[in-house]
Amino acid sequence: MARYSSHVTSSAALTDDTGFAWLMGTATAGGKLRRVILGCRNTTAASAVTDFQCKVGVARVTADGVGALTAATVNKLDLRHPTAILRSGTAWATTVPTVGAEATDALSIPFNAKSGVDIPAEFLEEYWISNVVTDGFAFINRSGALPASHVFDLLYEWEE
Repeated sequence: MARYSSHVTSSAALTDDTGFAWLMGTATAGGKLRRVILGCRNTTAASAVTDFQCKVGVARVTADGVGALTAATVNKLDLRHPTAILRSGTAWATTVPTVGAEATDALSIPFNAKSGVDIPAEFLEEYWISNVVTDGFAFINRSGALPASHVFDLLYEWEE
């Protein structure tokens, strides 16, 4: 299977229960989420990160977004592979995809803002995205509003 990645930076002071990245199926391709690397940083270079507890939910999408998707850059992890088919994005023109409440997240990633987390999902087969436009994962701030000038940096890898 071909492997791909996207790097996404959330908006500063992201509000609670707000999505900032999506990995979505298409009518012709599905795949598996294989790795999530996540951290928090202060966008003001001279300022330290505020010490607080973060949590990002990986929520199963139950309905596609409305309007054009703002695509995230997709990187081939092996340049010999074809162009990725799954949709990787950061925003929707009209309405973001539908997800459930925090309690229904497929994965909850708590961490301290002064650290980070690397979730290798190589041997976990639970994070499958079917080949339909209504399936995928949303990465959602579940930690309350981020402090001013703070953002999440997210890198996720998948197979198709």
